[in-house]
Amino acid sequence: MRTPWRELKDAEVEALRWRRGGEIPPKIASRLRKLLNVCHKDAEAAECICYHGSLALLHERDRDWLRAMKHRKTEISLIERLHRLMAKEPPSLRRFATQNYRAADLQERRRILKQLTQKHVNHPLHPTAAPGALGESEHLGRASVGERKR
Repeated sequence: MRTPWRELKDAEVEALRWRRGGEIPPKIASRLRKLLNVCHKDAEAAECICYHGSLALLHERDRDWLRAMKHRKTEISLIERLHRLMAKEPPSLRRFATQNYRAADLQERRRILKQLTQKHVNHPLHPTAAPGALGESEHLGRASVGERKR
């Protein structure tokens, strides 16, 4: 089965647009969750920018500030790495490779991280933030990535 990375990226971009306007609707969040449940099985998931961006958006929507910050930081780090790798490539390739990850996009992600940090300072406690509440598996609301309803 093919991993739907393109669909995840499109859903993430749509969720970011909704976030700018206020809040991510349940229908969009549900789509992200479903796509993440498929994409997390891919061995390359940890290195995919849209994977971490999507997780950050869902954790933020769930008000899990710590996990949202963790994935937003990883996303920013991967975007910066992409920029470094593309620095000496021809402009046309650089433009293609950095679609939705340009300087303005990176600034937006940094602003979001700053907002998340402030939210964490003002509202630090979240059910999944308690020590031992969950293991390293990601909490995504109704069903965690990889969990199956029994």
